[in-house]
Amino acid sequence: MEKGALKFIIKHPTLDDAQAITDLVALCDIEDIGEPDITLSDVLDMWSSIPIETDAWIAVSVTGEIIGYGFVEVTGANRMDTCVFVHPQFKNQGIGSLLLEKVEARAHVLAEGKEGKQKLMNQLSFTNTAARKLVEDRGYQFSRLYERMKIELEEQPNQYQLPEGITLKHFQPDHDEETLFTIYDETFQDSWGYTKKDFSTWISQKKGDGYDPSLWFLVWKDSKPVGFLMSRMQEDGLFIDLLGVKREYRKHGIGKALLLYTFGIAYQRNQKTILLYVDSDSLTNANRLYQSVGMRPHSQTAVYMKELN
Repeated sequence: MEKGALKFIIKHPTLDDAQAITDLVALCDIEDIGEPDITLSDVLDMWSSIPIETDAWIAVSVTGEIIGYGFVEVTGANRMDTCVFVHPQFKNQGIGSLLLEKVEARAHVLAEGKEGKQKLMNQLSFTNTAARKLVEDRGYQFSRLYERMKIELEEQPNQYQLPEGITLKHFQPDHDEETLFTIYDETFQDSWGYTKKDFSTWISQKKGDGYDPSLWFLVWKDSKPVGFLMSRMQEDGLFIDLLGVKREYRKHGIGKALLLYTFGIAYQRNQKTILLYVDSDSLTNANRLYQSVGMRPHSQTAVYMKELN
């Protein structure tokens, strides 16, 4: 493909491209939010759940440099997610448009034969106005704003007492998987964009490269699970992946206790940076919970949606 003076080709990546793609996305992050928000393990984790030979693409310059990257991932019964990245020095050359065309064509194929409305979610930096205009011109509608929240621990966090009769236990591998999925599925039905997931696919994705069962916790009332937290260590800090509490047990300090317990473990491991993403319009006011433990917004991600059929 040739666009003006720039020549490049679009093709599917291989595992050998993972580090170069990580470096590319990191450059885009630095331009948008001032620091990288991706690690090699993030890329490899995602690739463990998508066939990159059909559902991911790279733009490669004539010198062999990867200057663009995009993918589409089936994330639920009626939902697919995509992100497209273009090297900051090669913007406005048609790379993003071509990658998005590939993504959408593949998404339509994946949507064939499925029941219900299929939605394609495109996530991009809120400050990237050019990318936002590109997706808007292609028929996407702004749906949601997510905040990247962060805290730098300066001292050992205080432990928060759980309500009487509630106990916190570490996740037991090869024993608690289905219990964890059940409590996740129930608690996240209140979240925007929820869609039914397959257990085996979901748990295999969560047990990717950054999997550490010592950073997964379940909260119990007698023999009944009522809450959970899943986190993992990354190169840039401890990332809280998911946190959920059953509706009837909310507003009793369980979520706060899970957070502070996780903070304490991170501090003991000499990891002072804690990160997570939260819906800025969370139906459960999750952003208020995170602010109550000292976390503050750091950057914003816009989610655009397009119906496929």
